Amino acid sequence: MLSFSHSPDRRMFMSSEFYDRDLPWLIQTYFSDPNRVCTLAPAQVLMEEGDYNDRLYLVLSGSLFGYVQRSEGQPYEMFRAKPNMFVGVYSFFSRTYSSSVTVVAEEPTRLAYMEKDHEPVEKERRGGLFEQFMPVVISNLAWRQQHELQIAFEKERTLNKLIESEKLASLGQMAAGIAHELNNAISVLVRNTEWFRGYFTRLLKSQKSPFFPFYQLGQTQGRVVSSREARRCVQSLKRKWNVSDADAKDLGETGITDEMLASYRGDVAQDSGKIHEFWELGATLRDMTLAGQMASHVVASVRALAGQKPVRTMQNVNRSIEEALALLHSTLRSVQVTTRFEELSDISANKGELVQIWTNLIRNSVESLHGQADPPPVVTISTLSKKTYVLVQIKDNGPGIPNDVMPKIIQPNFTTKEKGLEFGLGLGLTIVAKIVNNYGGEIFAASRPHETIFTVKLPVLPRPEQAGPDSGVERSEQ
Repeated sequence: MLSFSHSPDRRMFMSSEFYDRDLPWLIQTYFSDPNRVCTLAPAQVLMEEGDYNDRLYLVLSGSLFGYVQRSEGQPYEMFRAKPNMFVGVYSFFSRTYSSSVTVVAEEPTRLAYMEKDHEPVEKERRGGLFEQFMPVVISNLAWRQQHELQIAFEKERTLNKLIESEKLASLGQMAAGIAHELNNAISVLVRNTEWFRGYFTRLLKSQKSPFFPFYQLGQTQGRVVSSREARRCVQSLKRKWNVSDADAKDLGETGITDEMLASYRGDVAQDSGKIHEFWELGATLRDMTLAGQMASHVVASVRALAGQKPVRTMQNVNRSIEEALALLHSTLRSVQVTTRFEELSDISANKGELVQIWTNLIRNSVESLHGQADPPPVVTISTLSKKTYVLVQIKDNGPGIPNDVMPKIIQPNFTTKEKGLEFGLGLGLTIVAKIVNNYGGEIFAASRPHETIFTVKLPVLPRPEQAGPDSGVERSEQ
């Protein structure tokens, strides 16, 4: 028997049912042949970029990392694989059988593998290899997307240090270079995500899957149901559809209507787990697409520091906040988020810049609430419509920002610890303030114990873009 250890970083991209039941079965079924095991020494290459590869590998022990070669010959890390992680997913399941990265062992490493001609086990009940491994493919893409985002943010912090050390002397040239490097890697992830999203959609349509409407809902609507709304739905779902507490909780977070469940041809109570799983697949693909777009917008913001201006179109502010919340879905699990949206007029803006504003401010609120139990952590997001401008307020009930810290929070790379908590957004808030200022808007911060509010004021009517004084955060007294 193969041992199976949990990997919390990867588990967040899989349903608990698949992770606890199906994944161990897949590992035992396809990767337990002692004749299909190989060993690598440290620094030994498993496959090189462009090599033929018709194997799917499972790391049994040790670790590997994958990289692509930059044009100047420098390696660019794409992923790291540890025990019970899969390698070769894209080349194996896309059927290109061509490795997109070079994979090297970091330490003595043992791998089990299966080959492309392996016949699927229990095909009639579980489907073909692609169907059986579908959550693994999605998990792999999602994990790589998250890894690439982390690299993007690390690059942003590196740029921040450059600002401090060079005093902006060569920021433009370096920003353009970093943005170019990131853009190449992000483009690969976005392209692969779009390929898989289209392929899986076509596959479900061609098979006339009864679960397709639930998958489609997750893909188009995403995670829009608040935790409070989900809790309200639980009792109704249990009563109307005779589902268990756990299944009712899962269905409650999807936003699936009674009408959709009534039109389902199967037994809702029996298939509720599958219904939620297909919705989760669609929602995860949507999250991955949004994350790729967000990463691209981070690059665009860095380019903006080098003088390259993003394109603006008419945008709905409420919708951009919802996209930011979708991107931060896993981060928001520890807090209660309440939204109070008024109907707003569209404004002339770049959607990526708007999402970046809200993502930075909301993340800062959540981080200020880390570990807080009393009172229960709450983030409230409100929008207000005025004749010539819109207001967005992001409020949390955290410990507050100290008076001596407040004037410094916009400074690049500024963070400080008070009672174990960090304050400051570094380059993130610097870019936020710059974006808001470029729109002719204003950003205000007000804080006292158990209440911190960031207010963003954006004009409805566009103003001609012009150079102005350095942007900043104004402090309002409470």
